[in-house]
Amino acid sequence: MIIKPLPSESKVLNALIEKADLKRSIYLHTIEAFKLIKKELNEVSSWINLNIEKKNKKINVQFAERGEFEAEMKFAGDTLFFIMHTNVFTFQPEHFIFKTNYVKEDPSRAFCGTILIYNFLSDSIRYNRLNDMGYLLGRIFINKDGHYFMQGKRQYSFLHRDFSSLIFSEEAVRDIVEIAITQAVEFDLYVPPIENMQQISLGEKISAVGSMAVKTGKRLGFDLDLHDADSDLNMLLE
Repeated sequence: MIIKPLPSESKVLNALIEKADLKRSIYLHTIEAFKLIKKELNEVSSWINLNIEKKNKKINVQFAERGEFEAEMKFAGDTLFFIMHTNVFTFQPEHFIFKTNYVKEDPSRAFCGTILIYNFLSDSIRYNRLNDMGYLLGRIFINKDGHYFMQGKRQYSFLHRDFSSLIFSEEAVRDIVEIAITQAVEFDLYVPPIENMQQISLGEKISAVGSMAVKTGKRLGFDLDLHDADSDLNMLLE
């Protein structure tokens, strides 16, 4: 069979190669960033356990890898999940990064890999309480240059924001992990409104053996930082 060349064959091939190379570069940078995060989680867990032991306190901090794209840290009733998304994303045109000179000089810098940080109650996992809620503390965006920025709650809403100058490094990871631990510890568990617990079916009660039919989760008291028109959260989590 003779394959006839397309009139614009070179443009098609160049476009495919360019985009494929870009996404592969971003993916590799994100993989390396996630390895740094797992290394830091392991080291921080060991350091905390060592120093807690010196103070004769019975608090156990556990780190575990859950495959190539997920890691967790358990401590003081909380569990942090760091999850790497395997796809590469860009942002909606109104996103603030498109207003920066850094991205204006090279629009391909707006394509990013993503790492998400979630906080769950450890009991939700231990007792398989499938109705319980976890909360997104922050998300890390990393581009082809290894530059990154973050969005999230509290410190994440104003720290780690300068996309043009921030390079993902061990120092950056240490700060990101410490903020995540601090936020999780400081988020207290609120008693659910009584209106939410007035009724329970027999089926829910039976299925609640070893778990809970009523949702349990932390009330954070503030929302994910959206002041920069970042309406792409649903896109990233689809």
